[in-house]
Amino acid sequence: MKPKFPFRNLIPTFFAGLIDDPLLLIRSRPDGRHLLFDCGQVHHLAKRTFTHLDAIFISHAHMDHWMGIDSVIRQLIASARTVHIFGPPGIAERMEHKLSGYDWNLTEDYWCSFQVHEVHRDTIESSVFPGPQGFHRQTGEVISRNNRVIYQTPYLQVQAETCDHQIDSLIFRINESPAYAIDRQKLESLDLVPGPWLGELKKRYLAGKVDSTPLEVLTLQNGCASPLMVEDVAELFAQLMISRPQRSIGYISDINFSQENRKTIFQFMAGVDLLFCECTFLTADKVRAHASNHLCSEDINLLLEELCPAYFLPMHLSRSYSRRSSELYSELNPPPETQILQIPLQITPRPLLAAEISWQVNFNPEK
Repeated sequence: MKPKFPFRNLIPTFFAGLIDDPLLLIRSRPDGRHLLFDCGQVHHLAKRTFTHLDAIFISHAHMDHWMGIDSVIRQLIASARTVHIFGPPGIAERMEHKLSGYDWNLTEDYWCSFQVHEVHRDTIESSVFPGPQGFHRQTGEVISRNNRVIYQTPYLQVQAETCDHQIDSLIFRINESPAYAIDRQKLESLDLVPGPWLGELKKRYLAGKVDSTPLEVLTLQNGCASPLMVEDVAELFAQLMISRPQRSIGYISDINFSQENRKTIFQFMAGVDLLFCECTFLTADKVRAHASNHLCSEDINLLLEELCPAYFLPMHLSRSYSRRSSELYSELNPPPETQILQIPLQITPRPLLAAEISWQVNFNPEK
């Protein structure tokens, strides 16, 4: 049964199996933008997906989270736009090495560019790789981080925190923008008549310009709708709008279960509705999990008990459990309000066996 997520604008799709390299795609419904979290199973993405790809978020540069960037470059190269990449310190240098591994002597003006943002604890450092110039790195600006937000549109924001995996590994939270509904009773009590001005009010809210200029509304006078100019639009907005719960998605991949990481997760992921989190080892291999800076199912149960998300999807199980994957779900013990989402073991095309390959060549020498 497909879960009924509570999101208004976010459409999440996990494009990997339980033991595959992780890849999460989130589509923003109102503007059609696509956001990619880690670059594992990229070959399952349809080509049309890349035409709407706006930003990529890399947790860390281990091979299983980063190697798919080559396929992304290949699909985007002729898109004539700039795609943003966010990752931990050093990700720009790794992107530079990726791009320098190819010859770019036949560049075109319509090629894409990449703007890579290194997310440090206190700053974000940017570099630009312009395709028309052969992707030669250009150092960009350094901005201070005043909060956790690293990317934002009118419909969502992406936040990041740094955890330890013997290297910096970013965890992400995707928040829908606050949503509001019209209080119809309040509308009537103020003798206001619905009309196009309500759409303009919403448009200003999404653009962050609620109190920019006066707004012409419709008011009921002598039984007829008459125009009225409202100067204090922010006050009108506050009177008419009913706030709805702000929904969010969490993404945690490859961290250790240190006290500091746990504290960061509990604070950062509090109230999250849908949580994607690595569960690399079973409880019996807890020592092995912590020695390799990963989580086991016992650790996950502690996280779920604290966070209580509505939905939880475990991912990135070690390939050593390929014949024992069902044990993971039996070991997970979430609180009653949390639903565990199960995914196939693998969704990669299986390799052909030798007996399935025909080596016979249809060749007739008389023709």
